Amino acid sequence: MQLLNCKSFAKLNLCLHILDRRKDGYHNLESIFCAIDFYDMLSFQKNNSTKLNFKTNSNQIDSTYNLVTKAYDVISNLYDIEGVDIFLDKQIPIGSGLGGGSSNAAVTLLALNDIFKLNISKGNLMKISEDIGADVPFFINGGAAYIGGKGEIVNNISVDKKYFVLILPNLKISTKDMYASLSSEDFMTQYSLDELMASNINSFEKIAMSKYPSLKETKYWLSAFGSVRMSGTGSTLYIEYDNYEGALEANKEIGRKYKSLMVSSLESYDIFS
Repeated sequence: MQLLNCKSFAKLNLCLHILDRRKDGYHNLESIFCAIDFYDMLSFQKNNSTKLNFKTNSNQIDSTYNLVTKAYDVISNLYDIEGVDIFLDKQIPIGSGLGGGSSNAAVTLLALNDIFKLNISKGNLMKISEDIGADVPFFINGGAAYIGGKGEIVNNISVDKKYFVLILPNLKISTKDMYASLSSEDFMTQYSLDELMASNINSFEKIAMSKYPSLKETKYWLSAFGSVRMSGTGSTLYIEYDNYEGALEANKEIGRKYKSLMVSSLESYDIFS
């Protein structure tokens, strides 16, 4: 079989509101997710065994157990599939709040569905993906969406084309630790969709800035360029621009001091393109 190369896109949280803690240990949240044109690459090829052979260019990923291998295990337990060689070219920083691992898992599900002609509907794939990670259903869906529940409620929305300058600190933040740091004081009341679309609040930002003073310093310095937001549980900070030229100019200036990247929003995407 030929090699199947897939793009695994990152996302930004345009806002992230934590509502409360659920009985199952997860939290109910509301967020606006937006896919961006920053991605890892995943390559898939059938092998002559019944096992997964996973490799990556990242030394921060456990090659025996990660979200890609978890996705393969979930599918292989449900369907009779053959072995596959998977290579992950990691570009999205780990612990950056950009959803790279969840995106990798979603792409693995989509690719295995394609390679083995499993004919699993998108809706069923999203359902299957809930057991892998809270953000995975969004990446099966893609584009821009309202996210609710623990992440399993995904409703498509339309957002205007936006450009973002991402600031990528050399800082790996554990999502698990950030959720463990939440208290009832951090919980928010439910917003209407219109209010959520206008929000730039991230329930984790205050916690992250307190835990990581360097992140707070970075945000303070960046504030001269516009309104600075944090994606997910951190550590990525970003500034939104309505036009390409404004983002380009800001990225040039910011890039002199910090590792930065200019990206744009994606209304939809095709991982196989």
